[in-house]
Amino acid sequence: MRNNYLVKNALSAFLILTVGALVAQEKSEIEQNRPDFINISEKNYQISQSKNLLKESLRTNQNDDFRTMSKVKDNLGFTHEKFQQYYKGIKVEFSTYTVHSKQGKIEKANGEFKIVRNFDIKPKLTSQDAFQKAIAYTGAKSYMWEYPEAAKEMDNYQKPTGELVILPLQEAQKGKSKTRLAYKFDMFTADPVGRGYLYIDANTGEKLLYNAIIKHVGTFSHGKKWKDHQVNISWVEPFMSKAVKPSPNFVLTNQAETRYSGTQSIETRSTGGQYTLNDDTRKVYTRDAKNQSPSGYPYVSDYNEFTDNDNNWTTAEHSANKDNAALDAHWAAEKTYDYFKTKHNRDSYDGNGIQIRSYVHVGSNYDNAFWNGSVMSYGDGSSNGQEGDGYFDALTSMDVGAHEIGHAICEKTANLVYQRESGALNEGFSDIWGAAVEHYAKGNGNDSNPSDAIWLIGDEIDRRTGSAALRSMSDPKSLGYPDTYGGTNWVEPNCGTPTSSNDYCGVHTNSGVINHWFYILTEGKSGTNDIGNSYNVTGIGIEKAAKIAYRLESVYLSANSTYEDARTYGITAAQDLYGANSTEVIATTNAFHAVGVGSKFGEISYCTSKGNSVADEYIQNVKIGTINKTSDGGNGYSDFTSTSTNVSKNESYTITITPKWTGTTYNEGYAVWIDYNNDGDFNDANENVWSKAISKTTPVSGSFTIPSSASEGEVRMRVSMKYNGVPTACEAFSYGEVEDYTLVIGGGVTDIEAPTVPANLTASNITTSSVDLSWTASTDNVGVKEYDVYQDDLKVGTTVNTSYNVTGLNANTTYSFSVLATDDAGNSSSKSNAVEVTTENQVVVNYCDSKGNNARYEWIDNVSMGGVNNDSGAAGYSDFTNQVMTITKGSNRLNVSAGFASSAYTEYWKAWIDYDQDGTFESTEIVLEGNSNSSASLYQDFTVPTSALIGNTRLRVSMKYNASQTACETFSYGEVEDYTVNITNSTVNGITHDNVLKGSNIKNEKPIDYISLYPNPVKNHLNIKLETRHNAKSSFKILSFDGKVVKVGKIDSRGINVGDLPRGIYIVEVNDGQKLITKKIVKQ
Repeated sequence: MRNNYLVKNALSAFLILTVGALVAQEKSEIEQNRPDFINISEKNYQISQSKNLLKESLRTNQNDDFRTMSKVKDNLGFTHEKFQQYYKGIKVEFSTYTVHSKQGKIEKANGEFKIVRNFDIKPKLTSQDAFQKAIAYTGAKSYMWEYPEAAKEMDNYQKPTGELVILPLQEAQKGKSKTRLAYKFDMFTADPVGRGYLYIDANTGEKLLYNAIIKHVGTFSHGKKWKDHQVNISWVEPFMSKAVKPSPNFVLTNQAETRYSGTQSIETRSTGGQYTLNDDTRKVYTRDAKNQSPSGYPYVSDYNEFTDNDNNWTTAEHSANKDNAALDAHWAAEKTYDYFKTKHNRDSYDGNGIQIRSYVHVGSNYDNAFWNGSVMSYGDGSSNGQEGDGYFDALTSMDVGAHEIGHAICEKTANLVYQRESGALNEGFSDIWGAAVEHYAKGNGNDSNPSDAIWLIGDEIDRRTGSAALRSMSDPKSLGYPDTYGGTNWVEPNCGTPTSSNDYCGVHTNSGVINHWFYILTEGKSGTNDIGNSYNVTGIGIEKAAKIAYRLESVYLSANSTYEDARTYGITAAQDLYGANSTEVIATTNAFHAVGVGSKFGEISYCTSKGNSVADEYIQNVKIGTINKTSDGGNGYSDFTSTSTNVSKNESYTITITPKWTGTTYNEGYAVWIDYNNDGDFNDANENVWSKAISKTTPVSGSFTIPSSASEGEVRMRVSMKYNGVPTACEAFSYGEVEDYTLVIGGGVTDIEAPTVPANLTASNITTSSVDLSWTASTDNVGVKEYDVYQDDLKVGTTVNTSYNVTGLNANTTYSFSVLATDDAGNSSSKSNAVEVTTENQVVVNYCDSKGNNARYEWIDNVSMGGVNNDSGAAGYSDFTNQVMTITKGSNRLNVSAGFASSAYTEYWKAWIDYDQDGTFESTEIVLEGNSNSSASLYQDFTVPTSALIGNTRLRVSMKYNASQTACETFSYGEVEDYTVNITNSTVNGITHDNVLKGSNIKNEKPIDYISLYPNPVKNHLNIKLETRHNAKSSFKILSFDGKVVKVGKIDSRGINVGDLPRGIYIVEVNDGQKLITKKIVKQ
């Protein structure tokens, strides 16, 4: 009987951990044999054809969909459009694909695509049932939603309702599918402090995955030497904080004597004769938490300002109670902002200038520093600053702060899952930014030979006896970390179920490898690594190394990226920046080789794949051509590349695989790959030549044809057998075996027979700019490779399908279309019948203007629908018509939310879609209407009528303070945003609107009466009541009916004496610190 438990020992960051893992599984509903990198060098795809490219290259079906997540243009001229995968309208978690184009032409695409088939999207549990399971699994004493004031400051966090997603699991448990329908909850615990996405099985209620946001609270220790005392240095992925800076009085720059970095220039604010740590230029704000516990985060609304009376922040004034540590936190945040803005053109961690808030003096003797998703919290540490006293000094050093913000950037870009290799990369990149920012802010200025101190993480705060730092990037093994993939101190990433107790399968420990890669790329190094690879790397300096690292993380990596992915895309990033075969590309490649990832520059290197156990089954025999290899399974991988057979192009071959079971017969899945273009991977189209779903059949056989486009000579063939699932080319799995062979490809018999002509070409769904073409498939003696689509005798696209969507056409124009078929030998059929299409006439539509004159106090914070999820800031009016929301006729949902500078006001919402495309917004075209008194996410479901014209049209979203609006007005307070909506006839199986569980339904709430004047009429004493937190800043002005000011003052509880005013009608103007509000009174 199979042993169901695989026990491994792993040396984590500071603890020896023993982990048990259930490893058996049932048949997976997700296949993964699709390319994760697509090179478009030989085809002409325009940027408007991004979805067509993905659908053809990834061989999707009618249940698959891609929705745009973001679209950005970088300083190299590349446009990167990221798509989220959906299946029957349900998001496939962590599955995104990015299309990279330049000058309108697609050059490449990469990401993660999961093939989901025959998957039931109907949950057995309600979201409420699943939430109760989440509460039980979390087991916290209290939660953030129980502290509403603090929750408002945490990105207006609200009690989670659950998002239904399809969750691919990296390592499945025994008897469970690798694909699960799950509810996703943002569980923000107050006691104990913690935050992460918890996924609950939507059918069984089982806990599937915890993806930490607050990364290490309660688990990050000093190491076995100090394991009796835990220190929590928690580096955390942030979410966008929606709070906006208060209005500055005077912004000033002066000197600060910091605790760790000497005298530095900082930016402050002058307020009421005092200077505070508020940098309104960068939106960096540093506050005093008053030693309040982080449980419930009381300090985010109950804090003090750090002040100085002359803006000369000296040690003598601020060393007591470690107040000077706040100067380090403030300066670190400023310099981190400057580094990313100056070196990488990134405006704060979200790229849109979001503020950075830090709270110093959190807790008492608190050995902790963490970002909770909205704000930074810094403890004072348990040490008095002397080595051997306590564990850490105040945790506000430069590298700690930069590391934290590095996690924020990761969440906004690669969004690396916090487990296994992706989690190690997540941690490693944050260390890279800690070193890069420290060098930028206070380094020695030597690009190729930075000071040794920058390669130590946490060295300035560490006060443990004999401890140099938390980690060393220049010598990871000196502090118990690996410097080589699979070498000394390496933790097995497939350690079982990732949990905080096993460091999520080595996320901290294994970060040492990417850390050391960055060090070697910067300074260079030669030697032999732990796995026997000799290397000699010439460094390129920290600035170039950081540019490559930033592009690698921000452009190419995706949620579940591995070290092998990092190598592939690190090289790609270097090529983008410095050109193919450049010195920088060579150094990047060789630095990865130095840390055990891939081969040297110029050598072909294949990814690793193996079965971890061959005790129960292995590949006994492989037959193809003259190969007839019998073996005993080896150690899970066998290199038989010395065994070869000759094959010829355009010829068909059969491969036969015989499994061997040592006892019980189990289900096995099979796959075979051939590296036809000899480029060192199995990612290219058609290189997965055969696969077979799980069975107990023996032997198994499959046939394939060598294409005429294959490289001649020796190429690699990989044969894989995996227990209970179809293997991928580059994975390590629990049971089974992988074997590599060599094929020698010759020219073979020339194929001169062309495919038959495609028949019955027809056109449908004609719009002003697009048309759908379809035809009957061709046949060929070897096989049809693809179809070329022609527009007026110019080839405009290629597809493997028998349909094609042509876009980018001009309105009211006649085109002629035809298609032809090609095969692998390059033979082409004659063109099909031609079909003439006249696109619909486009009428130039002009829309009326509408805007808010003042968006300083409230603005539209988010609008999401149809694949667009747009966060924005205050502008009064924003033209987002370059963002296209795709919706269908029938039911849809529009989500909106408001942002406030501080107090929430009553805001009236209205949105219109110009269904008939006539340039006016009519009452029958209103799709959202109501008002609210908060920044909570709101939605309204609406139905697109069958009479709506298909194609692009205008969506207008309007938010107005304290009164209903029309579509074409200019008002005092609020904002208007315009978007493009693409209305289609197609329908999606299942749920058709986005974010179906997001927020609450908009309704007409009772408006807040912000100001009450009573009695009115009044004789002597007028009371003023404000529903706002800003009474201390509030003032009044009374004007006679002819506009003359007759009385001014501050508002307080005593009211106003108006007994001396003559009888008549007066106007009272109240300034609540944000808005000017007017009321009329009658003086008797």
